[in-house]
Amino acid sequence: MKSKFPGYFKLTDKEINELWKNALFTLDANILLNLYRYSDETREEFFKILNKLKKRIWIPHQSAQEFFNNRLGVISQQEKSYEETISSLKSIEKEFHNSRQHPFLSDKLLKKFTSLNEEICKQLEGNKEFHNNRITEDDILAKIESLFDKKVGNEFTEEELQEICKEGEIRFKNKVPPGYKDSSKNDDTELNSRKYGDFIVWKQIIQKSKDLKQGVILLTDDRKEDWWVRFKGKTISPRPELIKEFQLEAEQSFHMYQSDRFLEFARDFLNEKVDEKAIEEIRELRRLDERRRMMNLRKEEEYMKYRQVRESLMKERISLEEELNYLHERRSHLKNSIDEQYLILDNSDPAEFDERQLSRLKHELKMFDSKSDEIRMRLMSLKEREHKERMIRNKTMHNKGYSA
Repeated sequence: MKSKFPGYFKLTDKEINELWKNALFTLDANILLNLYRYSDETREEFFKILNKLKKRIWIPHQSAQEFFNNRLGVISQQEKSYEETISSLKSIEKEFHNSRQHPFLSDKLLKKFTSLNEEICKQLEGNKEFHNNRITEDDILAKIESLFDKKVGNEFTEEELQEICKEGEIRFKNKVPPGYKDSSKNDDTELNSRKYGDFIVWKQIIQKSKDLKQGVILLTDDRKEDWWVRFKGKTISPRPELIKEFQLEAEQSFHMYQSDRFLEFARDFLNEKVDEKAIEEIRELRRLDERRRMMNLRKEEEYMKYRQVRESLMKERISLEEELNYLHERRSHLKNSIDEQYLILDNSDPAEFDERQLSRLKHELKMFDSKSDEIRMRLMSLKEREHKERMIRNKTMHNKGYSA
């Protein structure tokens, strides 16, 4: 059974041992980008293990390209994190200095807190400045360049990319992993190849394995379901389809690790000491990313709900306005007809005057005025609801840290 369904069975200790002894370790762009998000200590732990595997590490060309495309953005995000933390600390201090507002602190303790807060903010400002200097003088990039010198794959030709994108389009429609979760991504290129980035990485890894006749361990911090089997919020294993395809195409073994599990296994299989704090920091960073991801999903759900309500109110308002315009036009015709009857009464043969017609027209005019007043009231109510929905959304977005 295992030969027919290899991806559904856990690797044996012997198979894992074999991979760690002989496999090519290949890195996704997010592994390198996350090095900018770690503390100095955790980053050094990671570099230590990569150096241990230096003869067997490799980066697909697509992963390297994505790293360079996103490197400055990640540095900028870290700057924003420092600024937000400093702002939060100063805001807390300001609240304590407001003597009319609970909670209260004694003057003596408040002075200690203020002094410590200033010291913390000063250090954070220094760290932010040091981090920002990496835009032009990047010590992390220098270490990455040294590690992966002559260890980056070749770029696909334009013709090869066209074929891969065509294949990717078919696979995405059928939700064949990897990469279909990125199907909504767009870029300005003719091929719109950005959404096929993960699939291009996958094809380059398979090609490298075929060329070297060597198994592969992929390190990725991508947690999407088009790479991993996920169950009740937990990452279980690589997608069975990936393992099967890799074995069919490259005739080699394939496995995947996220950063923390990679360090744990490196400790066991490389006999290398790894600080447990580094592993926990990586896990905490992932938990933070997951909270942000869930927050963004809720934001999208709330916005879609707001849009549906807004569109419904807008359609109803447009319908009422059109009805009101129609009533205005009909009222104008009725008024003209009534004026004509009075003109007949004043200037013409009284025998041509139709009192019943005048009475009917007046009654109809009264009904139109009543209907118009009703629609105006409904329009006022709708505009109030639109304003209320807009205020609720803006307040919700602001309270949750979103821009309205």
